[in-house]
Amino acid sequence: MGAKVHYFGGDDALLGALHHPRRLRARTAAVLLCNPFGEEASRAHRIYRVLAMQLERAGYACLRFDYRGTGDSAGASEDASIADWVADIGRAADELRRASGSAQLVLVGLRLGATLAAMASAGGLAVRHLIAWDPVLDGRGYLDELTTQHAAYLRDEIGDDWQPRPGAVEALGFPLTPALTTELAAIDLAAITPRAELLTVVSSRGATPSPWPRAHRIEAATSAAWNSDAALNAAVVPMDIVSAIVTRIEATIP
Repeated sequence: MGAKVHYFGGDDALLGALHHPRRLRARTAAVLLCNPFGEEASRAHRIYRVLAMQLERAGYACLRFDYRGTGDSAGASEDASIADWVADIGRAADELRRASGSAQLVLVGLRLGATLAAMASAGGLAVRHLIAWDPVLDGRGYLDELTTQHAAYLRDEIGDDWQPRPGAVEALGFPLTPALTTELAAIDLAAITPRAELLTVVSSRGATPSPWPRAHRIEAATSAAWNSDAALNAAVVPMDIVSAIVTRIEATIP
């Protein structure tokens, strides 16, 4: 087993890794993994690779990819926008359908990736099942998390003399431009209604409420404080959550 790494999209701007299962009878759906933002995406890289491999073993084609302006995709990080990333999910969905031959699509998103996936579904992307793992519910609260963690990390590294540069806003090396900040601040996941036939919310944070009353809920034993100091260099894959996601997909779309 191995992933096919390639560029795709109308201008070959997006880099993706396609996991294609080798089995006589293919599953009826393919799975698209939607990245979180910034340092969380870096920490989630290994998690997504393991999840993709588990889905491949279970017989599902799976695509993980970088949004424009992130990772190894084209574009400058300073030009990144929520609208572009939601559109990138649509492009990745088209690529996955083309490459896998599967008409049905499952979206799995972590943190901001879950919120972007919900926005793509609400915007008209045909989705059979949306699985939102610790989604960002409130954009303003999320921005507070990012900026607080950024300041705490730099004070820990540099000392109490550290002061933010005037006009410089970032989250652990990832720029938060005024346009992106405005888009993030406007997020209210409870006001977004995905058109997915099936909704699942995975919570590894205990008290995280579900934004959608009809969603199936998975409570995970693993606690993932995504913006904590302890999580900054974490490489541990929460296999209980990975297994729960694969099991949920198998149970709903054989």
